[in-house]
Amino acid sequence: MEAMGAVESKSKQDERRRHVRATLIGPARFGSKAKSEHAVSAVLDNANQIGAGFHAKEPLGINEPVTVSMAFLDQKGMDQQEKLSGRVAWVKPWEKGYLIGVIWDQILTKEMNPRLYSLLDVMLKESA
Repeated sequence: MEAMGAVESKSKQDERRRHVRATLIGPARFGSKAKSEHAVSAVLDNANQIGAGFHAKEPLGINEPVTVSMAFLDQKGMDQQEKLSGRVAWVKPWEKGYLIGVIWDQILTKEMNPRLYSLLDVMLKESA
């Protein structure tokens, strides 16, 4: 619980982050809308209804339009995928590659993005 307090106060100090993000870790793949042959493997670090943070070995261009594919396991343990469109908001060098922030083209909804929306709904309620 103490660690959460430290995270919350850090979030309050960081004015860039106006919406709380849930920590999620899972595989993701970026497809560049500008370069159809270019795909980047990444790991999802955190997300909310407005955007997400990833880390990858390759950088993407700032403002680059992307399609992000994420894999989820359903209640039966079967792989499910969800694709979201967005734009790269920022890229920062990191000791193991790059940190990448993406803003979704549309705010997540239960109807359009049922898997990620439901997971975020549960995670954000638990952290409140």
